[in-house]
Amino acid sequence: MSGRGKRKIRSKLARRIGRFLGVSDLSTEVANLRQRVQTVELELTTRAPPRPVAADQPLPAGGRGLLSRFAGETLGRLRHGRPRASVAPAANGRADSSGAPPGEIYAGYSPDDLWVFDLFDDARPQPAPGFVTDFLGTRTRTSSLWDAARAWDGQVMDRPVPHDLFEAVEWVGLLKAVASAGHGRFAAMELGAGWGPWLVAGARAARRRGLEDLRLLGVEADPGRFALMRQHFLDNDLDPDTHRLLCAAVGVEAGHARWPRIADPANAGGARPVREAAGELDAGDEAYMQGAMADFIEVDIVAFGDLLAAEAFWDLVHIDVQGWEATLCAGCLEQLGARVRWLVIGTHSRLIDGQVIEILHGGGWVLENEKPTRFLFDAAQSSLELMTEVDGVQVWSNPRFS
Repeated sequence: MSGRGKRKIRSKLARRIGRFLGVSDLSTEVANLRQRVQTVELELTTRAPPRPVAADQPLPAGGRGLLSRFAGETLGRLRHGRPRASVAPAANGRADSSGAPPGEIYAGYSPDDLWVFDLFDDARPQPAPGFVTDFLGTRTRTSSLWDAARAWDGQVMDRPVPHDLFEAVEWVGLLKAVASAGHGRFAAMELGAGWGPWLVAGARAARRRGLEDLRLLGVEADPGRFALMRQHFLDNDLDPDTHRLLCAAVGVEAGHARWPRIADPANAGGARPVREAAGELDAGDEAYMQGAMADFIEVDIVAFGDLLAAEAFWDLVHIDVQGWEATLCAGCLEQLGARVRWLVIGTHSRLIDGQVIEILHGGGWVLENEKPTRFLFDAAQSSLELMTEVDGVQVWSNPRFS
């Protein structure tokens, strides 16, 4: 592997939210952008009711101020320091965002989508040392998060608009799936599951809606991150042995693959199977995972179609498999149409954005929400994936189940 870059596998969480954590060189421009985000938050949604917290675990002053600070950092990273018109506070204390062109901040959702959060306004999560707690009460072990996110240890996060650990558009997809589930049942699958955040948050939301028959299936190939998923289930009163959690990769067909050996699973969530032909590693996989190709383990590949056949229908399938989303959708399009009510898909290049849209539109699906990948063109890069700065999200509904 000599001659290759030393870049670590990029955290898909960090890319998803524009690497809004861990930024230390904030400038005046970022402060201005932060004010702009605060204004957008105020325009998009009303403030949620105060969350009760333990006396010895107070939330930061200002309610959403912590999230707004990180949101400002998000925009600072997204825009790569390019100058923008300054935003000065108005007389009423709000930032004047009149200089921001319409659509400059692309949320992927509209005010009409925020009703899904209102369904859970009665949640009153409590803080717990060693955990980050979301607005539903889902507890994420701080040691399972990447380093910079551990600053939130012991905190309760407000509704995720514009984001918490994830962007609001992804939450919108999850909660729409929960809201449309019925008959006391919620079935969800998460591919490229990491520590299983969407399975566990989905289960928490489903229980709050009176859906007690939970059927959860998670697939994660990295053994370290798979262990985090089992622990995440236990931390949230879910028995992992009563659900189906698989330490494997996923493909259109079953098989075996090489997988990069990950020393620090909490800080690396962007791996994928490594292809090999004629004794040579695939150049695209090698470039995508620079710095993590020195050692491998063997992993099983489970067939996506077999997973879909495990339930008569799924309320939600969440797919985030580092560049293989279009391949999976194309290979199992008929089964997806027959068995799945909602799809939430993480995308990793502009090309994949378009491929998935073309495939699912052709299959009769309806694109409810989407936020395309953000990328910075770099002629020196060998693929569009390597130019991606922020991953995209697509939320699809199946009209056959409406």
